[in-house]
Amino acid sequence: MKKHTVIVVDDQRSVRSMIKRWIESDPNWEVVGEASNPFEARDQIIEKQPDVMTLDVHMPEMDGIEFLKKLLPQHPMPVIMFSSSTTEGTSITLEALDAGAFDYVTKPSGTPESLIEAKEDLLSKLNASLAYDVSVFHNSKKGLQTNNVKSKKDITFKSKVILIGSSTGGTTALRKLLDDVDDSFPPILVAQHMPENFTALFAGRLNAELNTKVIEAKDKQLLENGIVYIAPGNFHLEVQKINNELYTKITQTDKVNGHRPSVDVLFNSVVNCGMGKQSLAIILTGMGNDGAKGLLNLKNNGCLTIGQNKETCVVYGMPKVAFEIGAVMFQLPLEQITDKVKELGSK
Repeated sequence: MKKHTVIVVDDQRSVRSMIKRWIESDPNWEVVGEASNPFEARDQIIEKQPDVMTLDVHMPEMDGIEFLKKLLPQHPMPVIMFSSSTTEGTSITLEALDAGAFDYVTKPSGTPESLIEAKEDLLSKLNASLAYDVSVFHNSKKGLQTNNVKSKKDITFKSKVILIGSSTGGTTALRKLLDDVDDSFPPILVAQHMPENFTALFAGRLNAELNTKVIEAKDKQLLENGIVYIAPGNFHLEVQKINNELYTKITQTDKVNGHRPSVDVLFNSVVNCGMGKQSLAIILTGMGNDGAKGLLNLKNNGCLTIGQNKETCVVYGMPKVAFEIGAVMFQLPLEQITDKVKELGSK
């Protein structure tokens, strides 16, 4: 069977060697080229025509974001960034995702556990990248045409809370989904698979770009209309009821489905506090199955449920599993979801 091919781009030879060992530990993958800078990478790409590229966030001689913007229109392919967890590294990684990178792997700290985790994360994302249609990203960057089901002044939401779960491709999808949200919307809670340090910066970027307030959630915050609460990296986000009011709950219990934050944990918490019938839940692009069972639990308890369709997903994993087990009531393109939320929430 023909192996899938990768080019590894990093200015450190030792790092390239490590990544190559990790990749070729999977018999389905082969590293066909290495490069220490974007100019070498460009020549390798033209010659080798790889299926995927791994790219260091900090690149010499040319900014990595500039490289992606020049590369992808000419040679569309999944690009997996290798990112440090520093503030600068996190910021550049988020810019890389905006520029079309498929996903990212956080560089290991050097402990045996972090090395194993980074290797497993890379191999998982390499395999997920095979299902990536690069046209999905470029189409998602175009201006979206909305139907404007109801103007703000006509909408009175009956749902008390909106829940969103997302993973790979979610940073772009969330920006599009939340673009038309304002203070008429009920509280929105988001479980996006991200490590520590990423979520605060991601929330800050959304807050600066959107018309609604976006924050990284903290424990025991009263849920308020028009505010988007992003689950903090490496913590679960839940909804709890205190004196008949809804609050956030931040915990660091075990990972669920390999994730913390977990979409299932968020979704199930709403059922646990008896709010299923007064909620609306959305599952977006992402690999794996996190959120599918939680969405079904919500649906079975009276929640309205929406899943992103295959054609607009970067990775049709989580929404696919949710749809197949009967958890999704409405399966829609990304650009139609907000209007559907308005329609359902105001009935």
